[in-house]
Amino acid sequence: MTHVSPHSTPHATDVATARLADDARFARRSRLLTLAAVGVLAAVGWFYLVAAVAFGGRAADMGFGMAALQPLFDRLAATAPTVAAGGGEHGPLMPGMSAWGTADVALVFVMWGAMVFAMMLPSAAPTFRTYARSGIRIATAVMAGYTAVWLGVAVIGTGVQTALTTAGALAPHMAPVGSALSVSILIAAGLYQFMPLKHACLYRCRHPVVLDEPGLPAGRAFRLGLAEGIACLGCCWALMAVMFAAGLMNLVAMAFLGALMGTEKLANGLWLTYVIGGILLTAGLTLAAGSFLG
Repeated sequence: MTHVSPHSTPHATDVATARLADDARFARRSRLLTLAAVGVLAAVGWFYLVAAVAFGGRAADMGFGMAALQPLFDRLAATAPTVAAGGGEHGPLMPGMSAWGTADVALVFVMWGAMVFAMMLPSAAPTFRTYARSGIRIATAVMAGYTAVWLGVAVIGTGVQTALTTAGALAPHMAPVGSALSVSILIAAGLYQFMPLKHACLYRCRHPVVLDEPGLPAGRAFRLGLAEGIACLGCCWALMAVMFAAGLMNLVAMAFLGALMGTEKLANGLWLTYVIGGILLTAGLTLAAGSFLG
C-alpha cells in the first residue's frame, strides 16, 4: 500500500498518486478477468447439463419442475437429432438405464464436474474477487485450489450415486425411488443449518483472507484456495446433498440451490441460514407424514 506523506514534494505526490491509480486499474482489471473466468466456466457447466437433459429425452422424470421444461428440451434436441439419437434411450451424455459400466460411471463424474462449475464456482465469485486484488495469477491459483476440493467431492458424489443406483435407492435417470432417501436428506440438511460447524464455515466464506501481495507464490495461493474450498464444503455440502432428494439432474433445483448458496454467503447474520433450515425440516417432515399417511 502506498502512503503519501504530508511533507512530500509535489513531484513525489504526483508519483504516488499515479502509482495508486495504477494499482486501482490493476485490481479492477484482475477482478473483471476473474469474474469473467467464473462466468465462462459456469456457462460451460450449464451448457453440458442442459445438453445432457435435452439429449437424454427424460426431463419430465428428473424431478419437480422439470416437466414444465420438457417442450424446451424437446426443441433443443430437435436442433441436433443425430446427436440426440447417438446414445440410445438415455442420450449420449447420460448413463444408461440398465447396469452401469465404466463409461456410465465416467459420464456421472463429468455430470458432477459440470455441477461444480455451474453451482459452486458462481457461489464463490465474491471470494475470488477478493483475491483478485493481488492479481489474476493469484486469483487463478486460488480458484484452482477451490475447484480441486469440489472435484474431489465430485469423485465422492459419483461413488455415492453409483452405490445408491446399484442398491435401487436412485433410479438410473437420477431421481430418488420412493421417499425414504429424500426425507432423510432433507431432515439432515435442515438440522445442519443450525449447527456451529455450519456457522463457522459460513463465516470463513463471508470473510476470505485479504491479501495485498502481488508476488505471492502460486503454491501458497493454491493452498489458500484449498482452504477456501474446504470452508465452502463445510458450509454447503448439506445443501448440495439436497440434489439427491430433488433429483440429481433436476436443473430447476440446481439453479435454485446454487442461487441460495450464493445468497447465503452474501447475507448478514444467520437469519437466512435458519430460514433455510426451517424450510428443509418442514419439507422433510411433511414428505414423511405424507408417505406415512399415504
